[in-house]
Amino acid sequence: MVNADECLREAVPETKDRILEAALLVFGEKGYHNATMAEIAEAAAVGKGTLYWYFSSKEKLFSGMVEHGLGLLERKLRAIISDPTLSFPGLFKRITGYYLEFAYTHRHLARIFLNSLHNLHDNDELHNQFLQLHNRFNKLNSELIRRGYREGYLRPDLETERAETALAGLLSAFIGRCILIDGDHQLAAEADFMYDCFVNGLGRR
Repeated sequence: MVNADECLREAVPETKDRILEAALLVFGEKGYHNATMAEIAEAAAVGKGTLYWYFSSKEKLFSGMVEHGLGLLERKLRAIISDPTLSFPGLFKRITGYYLEFAYTHRHLARIFLNSLHNLHDNDELHNQFLQLHNRFNKLNSELIRRGYREGYLRPDLETERAETALAGLLSAFIGRCILIDGDHQLAAEADFMYDCFVNGLGRR
């Protein structure tokens, strides 16, 4: 049976969304350890009692914010990789392009994700959550690489784990550019460059 508190929470989803957006901003700017629930409540324009009603602790709020934001990214990427009309080149560029677009439009969350495993080593629950998220995205990247093998775009003698590491390095570097450098990023051109770099290399032929 659904209790009255749960019904009321469902009736005002915009309040929860506002809290999650405020958490994203404050955590992104200050990091997990330096951000306070009072600052997040103020940024969300809600009382601390309302904040704790939705999230019983800073850890729960941080965890919910991360799962909400990165869950959206993961679902979109899985929809792209499931598109049967895309061959490997188009698929690679769509996947990497969306990673960059998401990072550019959600800089705070991207910054948190890139720095999470290093900065949250002292919190086992959050560290494990981020480790699982990293593993989920690595698995998705592995699916992309296997498509490249099957379609003949990647050398069959490549070790998949090293290819995954190379792709993760490219993504991290270009996502970092989206986070750190203001201005109009040419995301499609950057996705094209990443494809050329990953498939053809940088050496002169």
